[in-house]
Amino acid sequence: MPQIDSIRGMNRFIGTICTFASLGVAANGIVAQERVLDDDAWRADITAVADAIHEFHPRPFRTSSAQDFQQRYQALLNDVPALSDREVVLRLAALVALVDDGHTRLTIPRQHSEIGLEFGHTPTPGPSNKLLEFPQLPMKFEKIEDGIFVVAARTDLSELIGCRLVAINDTGADDALAAVQAITYAENSQLEALMGADRLTLPDALRSLGISGVSETITLTLASPDGAQFRRPFRPLEPGTFDWSDAFADEPVQLRHEHPEKKFWSKYVDDGRFVYMQMDEINDDGRSLAEFVSATLQEAIQRDARLVIDIRNNFGGSGGLNKTLVMLIIQNTELNQYDRTFVLTGRRTFSAAQMLVNELEQYTRVTLVGEPTGSRPDHYGDPKKIRLENSGLTLRVSRLHWSSYTAFDDREATHPDFLVPWTSDAFFGGRDPALEFAVSVRGVDLKRLLRNAIPRGDLVQIGRYLLDSQRAPDTYAHDFSDQLLELGAEFAQQDDRDSAILVYKVGLYFYPAHEKLTAALTALEAE
Repeated sequence: MPQIDSIRGMNRFIGTICTFASLGVAANGIVAQERVLDDDAWRADITAVADAIHEFHPRPFRTSSAQDFQQRYQALLNDVPALSDREVVLRLAALVALVDDGHTRLTIPRQHSEIGLEFGHTPTPGPSNKLLEFPQLPMKFEKIEDGIFVVAARTDLSELIGCRLVAINDTGADDALAAVQAITYAENSQLEALMGADRLTLPDALRSLGISGVSETITLTLASPDGAQFRRPFRPLEPGTFDWSDAFADEPVQLRHEHPEKKFWSKYVDDGRFVYMQMDEINDDGRSLAEFVSATLQEAIQRDARLVIDIRNNFGGSGGLNKTLVMLIIQNTELNQYDRTFVLTGRRTFSAAQMLVNELEQYTRVTLVGEPTGSRPDHYGDPKKIRLENSGLTLRVSRLHWSSYTAFDDREATHPDFLVPWTSDAFFGGRDPALEFAVSVRGVDLKRLLRNAIPRGDLVQIGRYLLDSQRAPDTYAHDFSDQLLELGAEFAQQDDRDSAILVYKVGLYFYPAHEKLTAALTALEAE
């Protein structure tokens, strides 16, 4: 199978998408069945998708081109007679994926939607005919730092939970994940990995993308936690209901899983002296979000406790409701400190949750811990929801541009101040490394924050830390040039010349006539 150098934008496994045009039913192995929709019906729906993207999206070709989109659209119209229904759905999904936007997406209908990845805030209706629903393998995958793992399975296969995916038929797991990016809707690599792992359970997609062979049976190579590898064939699930097991079924229940039925909740944890506040959706939930946030922050203040805000499983909601939390942190000098309030982020931190991160970055001194967000700080959203007339498929198309708080913000995600990724040992071992870090770290100061941001050249966060130090009421009179000199010297001693130079250049931006900073930079550049 072809190698992939990039999975962003125009390099979204274009070779594989192009092969869709020449794959017929017999060639790609999708099981032949009588068509649900005739050619005219499919062409009408395909045209409706293209028209909606052009009409509603503010900038649909930010990373691709209108010409490429038009060529793919026209090719799909021409190829409809040779395609099965599910092939049309996959080709249409690939067309929508060119927009490179997590809010603009065509839902691929599934026979077992209860275990598929779905992050709409309103229900997604099924297609017009159940034959358009895609079967799936009897497990669920998730991308973690050290691989792709089985995180849930049909109960009789629960022994597979915690196993790492090595290959699908003869395609390596990494190549398979890269291939399915052709039918994911994401604006960054975090969300691509999340959605891509989900797509690996769809046999029709695996066959169409050349990941597996023509057989109805998919052979997986898995590695058990002790490293031993084994191959095992799997057939897709039959329609109906099944009992499922997941990685978190055993006692004790992790803190973040205590109330999956709630959009938000909080708890004081005496062991660690912190208030844990989980927000899985930014919306009211019987009780108003504003009332909940106010009460939770007041508890943290009264108990003189750390505040940990967990938005790792927050796909968004109503961004206007972020205001209460942001204002309350700004107003309280005790909570508005880097070593007092911590926000946990991850690849599910998306949409209105990303907007919350933007506002917290701009106006507060909270510390971000965990993994990069699943959304760009500068992104598109508020999608229009459209049910296609003939197939009944659901299309969502972004209508609004939500700007970052800083101009020309081209970051693909918000990187946490402290990167604490999930590992398989922690994920399946009942540990929460990001939470553990947030409740135990001490001494979060300017130099420590810069020490993390400088090597990755994150100018937005570097600027955030320094501008906050220069302009905040309690620190604007402080001279932080000595801290920059010390940090530059540390990088130079570690032979990280680029980071040292960046420190000195940033320092001279704030202190243009500083003799020691000038001398340090001159000496380093002369080497």
